[in-house]
Amino acid sequence: MTLLRRTSRIRRWAMWVAIGARLLSRFAIEMFVSNLAQARLVLSQPLRVHPHRVGFRTRLHTPTARTMLGALVSMTPGTLTCDLEDDRLEIHVLGLDSDTDVVEHIRERFESLLEAMEAVR
Repeated sequence: MTLLRRTSRIRRWAMWVAIGARLLSRFAIEMFVSNLAQARLVLSQPLRVHPHRVGFRTRLHTPTARTMLGALVSMTPGTLTCDLEDDRLEIHVLGLDSDTDVVEHIRERFESLLEAMEAVR
């Protein structure tokens, strides 16, 4: 194996690990914020829970990345992945402001980093 190929492989691996670390830290922050929001929602009087299902097409290409996105959404308090078929993800949300806000939030927080991880591999 040439030195150039080895350097390229190490560089790709380092980028993948760095993006994964960003995704993990972003998920930890999202988990904390979501826990607070769900506690406030459930403990408020009167109870203002508005369950809703939201479906959207993901921009991810690989089944592994789509499954990771579904798992990250499911582990976030107040959300649950109901269905993942091809590139369509359907989630259940407890407190819903608007469909587009939820989708944009998921795309901005999780999907963008998973897309970057797909591009590196």
